[in-house]
Amino acid sequence: MIARRLVLLLAAAPAVCSDPAAARTLEVGFGRTYASPSEAAAAAADGDTVAIAPGSYFDCAIWRANRLTIAATGGDVQITDRACAGKAAFVVEGDDVTIRGLTFARIRVPDGNGAGIRAEGRDLTVEDSRFVNNQVAILTSGGGSLRISGCTFSGNGAGTGDHPLPAVLTGPLERLSVSRSVFEDPRGSGHIASSAARTELVGNRLSGEGGEMTRPLVSLNGSVVLLEGNTFTLSPTSADRPGAVLVFGDAEVVAVRGNTLVEPAGSVPMVRNWSGAAAASYGNTVPDGVEAVSESGATYHRLRSRIAALRSSAREAAGNARHEVAQAARGLGLIP
Repeated sequence: MIARRLVLLLAAAPAVCSDPAAARTLEVGFGRTYASPSEAAAAAADGDTVAIAPGSYFDCAIWRANRLTIAATGGDVQITDRACAGKAAFVVEGDDVTIRGLTFARIRVPDGNGAGIRAEGRDLTVEDSRFVNNQVAILTSGGGSLRISGCTFSGNGAGTGDHPLPAVLTGPLERLSVSRSVFEDPRGSGHIASSAARTELVGNRLSGEGGEMTRPLVSLNGSVVLLEGNTFTLSPTSADRPGAVLVFGDAEVVAVRGNTLVEPAGSVPMVRNWSGAAAASYGNTVPDGVEAVSESGATYHRLRSRIAALRSSAREAAGNARHEVAQAARGLGLIP
């Protein structure tokens, strides 16, 4: 009898440990359990799904739970005009979160970097969503990966001064993957600026902004860069920009294949490669007389970068030396 009971307990143990019933669906919208996304965010636990009904929500939310799915139930779901913690409409602090089918619009903060989504956790996925007229569409300050698929970015970015912002701005992620997405009408420094170790842009359409800026549409600084099946469209007055895409830093692998450049000015390369790594380029379509990949200016750029790094190190060393001298003088009672 004891053995039989033990067998029954062991057989039941996996079901108890996995506890699939713990994950819930939190319904958001008029007449639902939660009237706003922020109410659902306060109640959400690891593994929950947040289902948001169509409508405009003048709301913002901080999502702290892990493994969340936050999705529209259908129709237009717009999160607009408000930012939490002076950061974003959605501040995602949890890990492994998926956001699907939402529109983020008109997010502004006094610091000038108000985002539709700010990722502060690890491993965020954004699918089939729209970003319209935000200072930044998606900004990361966490780690792991950012995956963007099937999204539309229109009129995002802020500022045209010394530090303008793009639509998608990432810190040192492990991986940025952007696929099947449309980028148009950038307002700041282009569409994408990535410092991810690995950046993959596959099957996207990225268009210019009427010649108002001379910056590249995409700026990439990482170890591995893959550009495949994208279409880059520049305006007729884009002749001063270095390239539709700028690759810099210390890349190890740069692959450029099957992309298309539409460039009426006839002088801007699709990719300006200042990384020092030889690019593997084939199957690209560019106008006559235009290079798919150009390394022109790479030596000068890398020399300037090295000089700037040395100056920064020298300033830091000098500051440390002054601090140590002052500490020693205080220890001897020479200065108060």
